[in-house]
Amino acid sequence: MKNHTTINTIPSSEHDIRIAGHTDIEKVCSILASAFTNDPVVNWLCGQPKVYRSLFCFEAEALYKHHGHVYINNEFTGAAMWLPAGVHAKPPFHWRSMIVFWQLTSNGGLKSLRRVGLLEKFMAERHPHEPHFYLRFIGTSLENQGRGIGSKLLKAGLSACDQQGMPAYLESSNENNNLLYERHGFAIIGEEDLPDGGPTIWFMHRNASDLKGKLC
Repeated sequence: MKNHTTINTIPSSEHDIRIAGHTDIEKVCSILASAFTNDPVVNWLCGQPKVYRSLFCFEAEALYKHHGHVYINNEFTGAAMWLPAGVHAKPPFHWRSMIVFWQLTSNGGLKSLRRVGLLEKFMAERHPHEPHFYLRFIGTSLENQGRGIGSKLLKAGLSACDQQGMPAYLESSNENNNLLYERHGFAIIGEEDLPDGGPTIWFMHRNASDLKGKLC
């Protein structure tokens, strides 16, 4: 059994962040679908926002909700999905994948299916091998962006990283977000354009904190 750090509530002056329970997962997916409405990579995959929620639900239900690092705020306006160290980032088969397959085919055709495969291969080939926490998705619903919610969510996940003395890794799909990540200790370690005319992805890494040693 893996040792997962659990943070029940991260107090803040404006937004309380907590670990999402299984009953919160539908809300998490709706928040992220709204947050990624204008995301360059998700739009490259399909360009049909009505499909986005199914994409997030598949990954959340198949993998992320089982590892204790899905975060949500009490206002239900922001959410983040992390994986702790030692968990493979590829979701196993889940019945929701059939919904995603059908919706992608119906709305984006075979091009969208091909691009999903290209994206998975692209990410996997560049994913670090060292143990680390992986931030897959973080976002604030479209109408609530700019209120500091993303920063609070990021701090919550990084607190878990620091308590275990682990580095963190993410792929940024929007250059506008890079400064936020850099303010919280991430550095760009590479950037590449996706194939098939895709947008740029920035690969970002945050070194392990020595907090774990200080707590021992």
